[in-house]
Amino acid sequence: MKLTKEEIQDLYTFTRKHFVEHYDLQTELVDHLANDIEQMWREQPKLGFEDARDKAFKKFGVFGFMDAIEQKQKALRKKYTKILFQHAKEWFKLPKILTTIMIFLFFYISIQNAIGIYFFSVAIIGLVIVEFYYAFKLKKTANQRFKTNGRKWMLEEMIFNVAAMGNILICSNLPNFFNHILKDSATQLQALFVALLLTLTIIYSYITLMVLPAKADELLSEQYPEFSL
Repeated sequence: MKLTKEEIQDLYTFTRKHFVEHYDLQTELVDHLANDIEQMWREQPKLGFEDARDKAFKKFGVFGFMDAIEQKQKALRKKYTKILFQHAKEWFKLPKILTTIMIFLFFYISIQNAIGIYFFSVAIIGLVIVEFYYAFKLKKTANQRFKTNGRKWMLEEMIFNVAAMGNILICSNLPNFFNHILKDSATQLQALFVALLLTLTIIYSYITLMVLPAKADELLSEQYPEFSL
């Protein structure tokens, strides 16, 4: 005995009511529940759909779908991190490594003299403004995509919402962090550390705020074959 389309749709509604908001995870859970229900029907043909559904759900334990959500998030965080590193590695190969070195040297030299510190301060302020702008723009784009598509994919949310919030958090702490580091004249070791950290921050922000969102549809189609349907 197979589930009807209406019963399958009921399972999607059921997962949403139990705080599963991402379509990819909903689909995995619906498949799991459907297989479990059909197995019950082979053993108990007179068992009602809702009773079978509830029994299948109870097998997930007292926390319901929360463990499944957490496991999916961990798996996709690893996927997102892998994608991020793949793009970051390009900045340490020719020809982009030349730009990376120039950014690093600008901060390293600026931070060690009185005149350069003004350029350094302007660069920090500019970085914060630009990152806030693109982070909020990314957040707005994410909301528009979710509203238009009617579906939210977990990897898509990482590409847009998580990236946006991560950069907002970084920007919020940059001024205080560097004010603490540079309240006195910077040593060469401090200058080296700050220049390296700022260079990596710029690369991270560029990739997460511009590169990955621009490739979002391509990345989502690779992860979810049904995304482009």
